[in-house]
Amino acid sequence: MRAMRIVIGVIASCALVACASGRSGNSGGGGDDDGSGGSGATTATLAISPQTTDLTIENGAPAHATYTAMLTYHDGTVRDVTDQTQFSINESYGAFDHNTLSIGNAIHTQVFGLYADGMVSATASADVTARVHSVRVVAPLPANTPDQFSTDGVAALAPQIVYPPSGAIMPRNLGDFELHWTDANSNNVFEISLHNELADVRVYVPGGNAGATSSWAAFLPEEWSAAVGFENEVSYQLRGINTTLGATPSVVGAAAPVTVELSTTAMDGGLYYWATASTDNVIGIYRHDMAKPGQAAEQYLTTDQTAGRCVACHVLSRDGTKMAVTYEDTSMPPGPATLVDVATKALAPQTQSWNFGTFTPDNAQFLSVEHGVLVVRDAATQAVLTTMTSSAVWVTQPDLSPDGTQLLYVRPVKWNLDYDFRNGQIYVRTYNQATRTFGPETPLVADTQNAFYPSWSPDGQWIAFNKNDDTATSDSSYDDAKSQTWIMKADGTHAMPLTAANTAGNLTIGVTNSAVRWAPFAQVYGATGEPMFWLTMSSKRDFGVRLTNTGQAQRAKRAQLWMTPFFPARAMQGLDPSAPAFRLPFQNLSSSNHTAQWTQKVIDIIE
Repeated sequence: MRAMRIVIGVIASCALVACASGRSGNSGGGGDDDGSGGSGATTATLAISPQTTDLTIENGAPAHATYTAMLTYHDGTVRDVTDQTQFSINESYGAFDHNTLSIGNAIHTQVFGLYADGMVSATASADVTARVHSVRVVAPLPANTPDQFSTDGVAALAPQIVYPPSGAIMPRNLGDFELHWTDANSNNVFEISLHNELADVRVYVPGGNAGATSSWAAFLPEEWSAAVGFENEVSYQLRGINTTLGATPSVVGAAAPVTVELSTTAMDGGLYYWATASTDNVIGIYRHDMAKPGQAAEQYLTTDQTAGRCVACHVLSRDGTKMAVTYEDTSMPPGPATLVDVATKALAPQTQSWNFGTFTPDNAQFLSVEHGVLVVRDAATQAVLTTMTSSAVWVTQPDLSPDGTQLLYVRPVKWNLDYDFRNGQIYVRTYNQATRTFGPETPLVADTQNAFYPSWSPDGQWIAFNKNDDTATSDSSYDDAKSQTWIMKADGTHAMPLTAANTAGNLTIGVTNSAVRWAPFAQVYGATGEPMFWLTMSSKRDFGVRLTNTGQAQRAKRAQLWMTPFFPARAMQGLDPSAPAFRLPFQNLSSSNHTAQWTQKVIDIIE
């Protein structure tokens, strides 16, 4: 299935077929043109060759093709006009150096030629297909390792893929793409591959790097990008051999190919998250720009965890220029809090405290919560402008709608801290920034269960939140094993769990989906352009063979940031609007990562 088959015409009226237009310098209208370029009307057709080209991009090296252009006049005269023809291709796919094409992306498209000499203007097109073929052998395997995989695979000897989950949908600019597997058939060398109609990318790796029978491997970002190209999907496959048997070619154990479906467009924006309990002792706020696949998350506001103070709760303005942070360094949170200029990392005076907050769209005000009381602050001075009254004793976890006119928050029935409570109920009310006044409170989720971390979608039409069943004293909003991700319309209707995203293998208990947040831009998916958003959550599910949380005490498990798509039209039909979640690849696996706060742009640091 193709994501797109783009045809770009150099001359709008002659986009797909060779054509020509005649112009006459003789207003009298007489005389036949002799094709010599005189004053009579001149007609001619342009043809470029080859008309069909099939190229292979081998191991990342651009493929090349040379074109010629021939002009045929109405009297049959043919002239080589290659040197006078302007050749072109969509610049996203390749480029021309005069008549030589260089193409570095897998694509089926067209190239165009334009000839114009003042009397004749003619265009022509030709089809070109570029395919990707890539082979990488990881040391210490010998260079001829691919030769041992030349036979058909035997399913009975196949390794077992444990990550990514079957049915995953991913951003096309994900970058790092990992496969994890176990093997009970004594295979010790493996081939991982990516395939679609135009791509064949293969990597050969030794096994056992995660245990005697467990392995994982990752494609390079450029290998993933090359394989994905402009397609709607890519398939991955895992095959294994036992090199100790001495046969060449070997008997190959082959798992069936699995398809990953892709967003039609790249995912933009950036996210800042809180890393705790790191084995390298670096904790605090990290960030990642989704436009830079393959790069590890960048330390932003971090400290040595042995120092006894860490940056904890944080929130970003939607444009990414402002941040509010809370420090955890007291026995009873919150600790000191402050506002940060993201570009300079300049910290405002730490004279205030809060746990959660949300910025107005213009960044002029900051609504913060401390010990159940919500106040409106001047975002420049941190001064309290007004205090929100509520019929509830305690409110927490506020979030303003994208237009700043609707305020979500949680009203717990039982509470301990701003982030640790039971029977949380989600309410909404209007907010007038100019007058700093609030409208009536309207319940959206007010059942006997526990709802928390409400968050507005980028279009203001949906609310994501977390929920657990609140049937035991341990079922609080803080680090609960039964926490799941839910969705509802902004008016509280169509509330439902994201079943696929809440499930890991056959488990829903222990997954611990929490702190759900929206990526900042709407997306489309598939050939029909189905509307879609991305959601992230902190989760304590297992990550293939590289992180095993199952069986550990809840507080000892390490959380990572996971992502799932959300399809609004499916939710409106009562269908599960999610897909199996996948781990965002840029994170430090040795830390426990929480609360992915998204921004529309990652701001460059001013040194």
